[in-house]
Amino acid sequence: MKTENNLLFVLLLVVSLSIILSCSNSTGPGDTHEFPDAIDSVATGIALYVYSNGWGIILDTLEMDTEDTITIDIYEENPYSNPAQYYIYAKADGFYTELYRCTKGDTIRVDLDAVPQISNSITGVIFEQQVYFADCYFAEKDIALSIPGGASISGTTDSLGRYGFSNLSEDSYFLHFSAYSVPEVFTVTNTGGTDYEDLYFYSEMQVDAPNIYLYPETTSDISVDIDFPNGGEIIKSEPPYNNGWRINVTPEGIIDGQYEYLFYETRQSMPLNHQYGWLLDGTNLEGELRFLLMNLGFAGREIDDFIDYWLPRFGSTPYLAVYPQDVESMITLSIEPVPDKLLRMIFLFRPLTLPAQLEELPLPDAIKRDAFTAVEWGGILLSQ
Repeated sequence: MKTENNLLFVLLLVVSLSIILSCSNSTGPGDTHEFPDAIDSVATGIALYVYSNGWGIILDTLEMDTEDTITIDIYEENPYSNPAQYYIYAKADGFYTELYRCTKGDTIRVDLDAVPQISNSITGVIFEQQVYFADCYFAEKDIALSIPGGASISGTTDSLGRYGFSNLSEDSYFLHFSAYSVPEVFTVTNTGGTDYEDLYFYSEMQVDAPNIYLYPETTSDISVDIDFPNGGEIIKSEPPYNNGWRINVTPEGIIDGQYEYLFYETRQSMPLNHQYGWLLDGTNLEGELRFLLMNLGFAGREIDDFIDYWLPRFGSTPYLAVYPQDVESMITLSIEPVPDKLLRMIFLFRPLTLPAQLEELPLPDAIKRDAFTAVEWGGILLSQ
């Protein structure tokens, strides 16, 4: 009997150890996953995508037969810096994408790492994109991979922004993380082999001082709600936004007997237009701003409030580039009752010491204010 009990104990111990080992190799909810290191190999057929560090536009695409040194000496008609500065994406099939920065005339060595070939895996590099200046790696950050409606696997990018998950089923997954306070979500797919995909997201930005002016035909109760199609949050408001504004407004635009506009500021992440707009002369900046705003359809205290808020923030600058944004893709307004006329403009402002490379926009026809009208302006200020 004693021998049988000992044998039973050994069998139970073996089964228990098997279960423990099996569980330690699984990727269940909340598990942390480590991906194999990149492989030291020699890339061929390398493409270098060279961007202006300062204007954010692509300048040229260079080709290399294999890894080697290369001198970057590309003509730029109007460089932001003197000498010109560049950032470069280096790409080759089967290798991780890498970023390089250099000055005009510098020689850089391109040395890429091969992607480990592992069945049922997803890997790539995550890049944080800037509006004008050099992009960067989303390095050493927490990320997670989840099956829609299912388990989640935790991971961390390395110092070069690389991510990787293996032992996956053939399926689509959500790769997600928080960049600053803004959640980012990507759909990635495993097809059974090593699926490689670089991921890009835009740096967080703050939209300052959107002011909403309301002019109903008669004194009215009005509701105003804000939403963010691409994610974001309100970080400041006056009067307090809470779950929306429920206000009483006179035809003169006086809100709840004391406010002249609804004020709020947001934090969000999305691509910005920095190609077309208007270039203003800094020697008469107030006059040029007033002329632009008037021609866009703003009037009276809307323009005065804009000047009071923004002009001191621009400082003494030789030029000011003003880029209108796709406001509806950034922030949506739901106003009830619905205004008959709506004018909304959010601008990207960039003080400059040199003229900007932008496509000059024709000025639109101003709206006619002959019914319930809602007007909004706001801005994003970039440093030089």
